[in-house]
Amino acid sequence: MRIGAALAAAVALSAAAVPPAPAEAASAVRFLAKGDWGYGSAAQAAVTRRMCAEARRSRPAFVLTTGDNFYRPDGTATAENFLRPETCLRALGIPWRATWGNHDLGGTSTADVLGARRRYYAVARGPLRVIVLDANDPADPAQLRFLRRQLRRATEPARIVALHQPVYTSGIHGPSATAQRLWAPLFRRGRVALVLQGHNHMYERLGVGGVTYVTTGGGGAPLYPCVRPARGLRACVLAHHFLAVNVSASRISVRAVSPRGRTLDRVRIPVPAGKRS
Repeated sequence: MRIGAALAAAVALSAAAVPPAPAEAASAVRFLAKGDWGYGSAAQAAVTRRMCAEARRSRPAFVLTTGDNFYRPDGTATAENFLRPETCLRALGIPWRATWGNHDLGGTSTADVLGARRRYYAVARGPLRVIVLDANDPADPAQLRFLRRQLRRATEPARIVALHQPVYTSGIHGPSATAQRLWAPLFRRGRVALVLQGHNHMYERLGVGGVTYVTTGGGGAPLYPCVRPARGLRACVLAHHFLAVNVSASRISVRAVSPRGRTLDRVRIPVPAGKRS
């Protein structure tokens, strides 16, 4: 069913937290991430409960999504795919930083409920800059200018990009040739350490051109296998999960966590040093 007053309350809470947090002193930042999640499934609820357990132990600055936030109906938050399964996260009042996936284009809830009123934007906090891109249209000239500008002007040493359709992947949905051509060189030159992507419903980690690519698409939708050879593939796990990410000025630590709290994969990524080229 569609949401009435309950959704309005959720929108008010999300909207209050929408503006990107101002840059703070260069101390460690912690956030949680998940993708392909708003399915209304038992798996979604289980992932969220574990996220809440993690958040109670150490409060994250925000929850970052890699898109496909709302399935059935596409792009629209309901009691089944949002209010009920995300109850504990909403109660904790943690801000959302959402990426637009292909399913999200069918409605407005990624903007109205999660607060992502723009399809691409940046969030700065302490030593971290997160650049959220709209991989539904990687050839958009305005978005390309935005990305170049963000990387050129960024003063934060740790740079993470979030998007939906993957740049590199071993999953059923193939990699984006356009993003490889237009975005990947900018990631390398702009000292991006980590790219978080979704669309394929699994966990995978790849290393390409000195950049770590992590697919986190196991937030609640039915899982997909790894089916194709992929350049730089380091890990592929068919499991529901979320990511716990810790960022300092020198290192990004990523842990993929199952609904039962098991660590599926862990990686520590050095923050690239040196001048931008």
